[in-house]
Amino acid sequence: MTINILRGGVSSSSEITLRGRKCGDYAQQVIRGRYFPHIDGIRAIAVLAVLLYHLEDGWCPGGFTGVDIFFVISGYLIGGGIVRDLREGKFSFADFYTRRIKRIMPAYFAVITATLLVGLSIYHYEPLASLGNAALRSSYFFANFFCYKFLGDYFAGDAGTHPLMNLWSLSVEEQFYIIVPLVVFLTWKLRRSCVLPALLFLLIISYIDAERLLASPIIRHHVKAFYFLEARAWELLSGVLLAWGLFNVPERGVSARKWAFAGAWIGVFSIVASLCFANSGGHFPGAGALCAVAGSGLLIGLGERGWVGSFLTMKPLVWVGRISYSLYLWHWPIIAFTRYCYGEEKLPMGAILLASVLSFFSAYLSWRYIEMPIRRNKEITTRKAIGGLVVVCALVAGIGGLLQRTNGLVYYIHSDANQYESLNFPPRLRKWQDGHHGICQMDSLDEKGNRIHNVLEVLGKGEGKPSVFLMGDSHAEALKGGLSHVFSEHGIEGIAFGSKTCPLYGIEVANTFHNSIREILSWLEKVPSLKTVIIMCRWDTRLSGNHSGQILYRVNQPVPHDDAANTFLLEEGLTETCRRLRDMGRDVVLVGPVPLLKLSPGTELRRRIMLGCDTSHIGEAISLREFEMKESPVFQILQRVSAATGARVVLVHPYLEQKGYFRGFYRNKLLYHDDNHLSYDGAEYVSSCILSKLIPLMDHKFHAM
Repeated sequence: MTINILRGGVSSSSEITLRGRKCGDYAQQVIRGRYFPHIDGIRAIAVLAVLLYHLEDGWCPGGFTGVDIFFVISGYLIGGGIVRDLREGKFSFADFYTRRIKRIMPAYFAVITATLLVGLSIYHYEPLASLGNAALRSSYFFANFFCYKFLGDYFAGDAGTHPLMNLWSLSVEEQFYIIVPLVVFLTWKLRRSCVLPALLFLLIISYIDAERLLASPIIRHHVKAFYFLEARAWELLSGVLLAWGLFNVPERGVSARKWAFAGAWIGVFSIVASLCFANSGGHFPGAGALCAVAGSGLLIGLGERGWVGSFLTMKPLVWVGRISYSLYLWHWPIIAFTRYCYGEEKLPMGAILLASVLSFFSAYLSWRYIEMPIRRNKEITTRKAIGGLVVVCALVAGIGGLLQRTNGLVYYIHSDANQYESLNFPPRLRKWQDGHHGICQMDSLDEKGNRIHNVLEVLGKGEGKPSVFLMGDSHAEALKGGLSHVFSEHGIEGIAFGSKTCPLYGIEVANTFHNSIREILSWLEKVPSLKTVIIMCRWDTRLSGNHSGQILYRVNQPVPHDDAANTFLLEEGLTETCRRLRDMGRDVVLVGPVPLLKLSPGTELRRRIMLGCDTSHIGEAISLREFEMKESPVFQILQRVSAATGARVVLVHPYLEQKGYFRGFYRNKLLYHDDNHLSYDGAEYVSSCILSKLIPLMDHKFHAM
């Protein structure tokens, strides 16, 4: 006898007995085969690790690897069912997907629906639009693509506060189970002996791809490796191969039992090591996930007996394992909403206890009244299951799409909070007409290398020959709307480069938007009327050691694996850009950094209005001293570039400072769109303050006013 999911079966009676224990109806409903209570124990460890990590990451530093454990278990149970049915000659795609629908979809869509209802009650337009987008993509199991595109790094950014973020792993699983059954079935029909090599080949390819993405200096590739099936499939395939019998261990014989005993304890130590020591920088999910995957495989195959088995089959652990799917689904929206209500990323102990109790309570109700009744219901045929899924998907997608398209119902609900909407960011200005005043249009490339046509936009009224050119990154984009309005008031005409670029000549940025500076300089030589060039960027993100994920390197040279030389290359590239512009006879204005606030004042104001909290002191200010210390390297670089090239430096922060702190409001208007970009009103205010320094010819007008 071997430890194998493919052997043994479920008794036809209402109860089965396993190792002297009555497992009851539940055991027959979990999988169409032998029930392993120790796997529920492994599930419990995985979901508790994830829960602890999300409540307070210091409690279980590698708790996020619980998802990897789930992937192996899922591959083992579901993949094993496919293999068993193929060997018995009764595999059916209709039956397979009906079971998947009944197992996964009821609780899945219940969580999305509940999250949308709560979001509609407590969210203002901004997070509500994002929630709608996530619900839309989750309805067709593309939540991982949503996380990759809109949330970014799982360990930083907005991922830690979005209530549907945890659905990315379910999307990976469902994508896997759309592809793999078809691959296994076709390979089985062509040549059965090729199934195992084919699965092993796919596992190796997936692991190599994960390592390839993680080895890239482009941080975006690391994010892709975390969320995408191509880099995660090897974990699920490990479970499938385990179920296939690749790691069968005989139960008989003293030697075999000793090896099984040792293997089980190695599995325990591997999982403990993973939960305690895995980290976001540990080459994950490549080599950094090996401990979790290998440990899971060993415990699944060898952890049924002995001391390890006794621990894993303890009633409390098995109970948590039974509700683990619902607990995984419900715990994260509850934690995210709790953080939103408290306004803190680190929750106080009272809030942690409340979120924990609500998570277990919701999970039990979901398991008891949603999961199990539908899984037990034999009257739900394939047609009913698929029909119901299509209807529910369409409804959720419709609601999510409505929230996304209406920008979170910004003009329909929560008017008190939504009146502080951050309009049109980045602002869309009128396109510059090709050939107007003899000036030809200009194209550029986006982040993916695709060509963008007609990227020039009008600053001012667009009635006269332009004399000012604005370029830079998203901070320049934030400035252009307000600057255009001020230009119109003072009869100034200009052009904005309507695509983000890092204006460092001879220097490239490894993991951000396309650097168009060569094309821009070549184009400017043909437009002599543009006498003043304004450059505005968030310079501090390109300093060495800032952990922004941006790595600078010289053109035609290898991309380094760290940003150790960033500060030097930033100054080198900016100096060369300004020197070339000055050689063309252009005045160059470098706009100093916009202060980074501790939080987005608009978002915080809207949140407090929605929750009925005090709005008199938003608490977004940082001190002038703190800002000057942080930006000191930037100020030094700008001063040296100015001295070397004759470029003028115009500082923004003095006009946003008040009594030693920076403000997010002025005359009851939001100056910031978020924690570092100016709003339209903020850009207009700043532009009016610095206009005479941007355009020297305006000096006499200001003195006369």
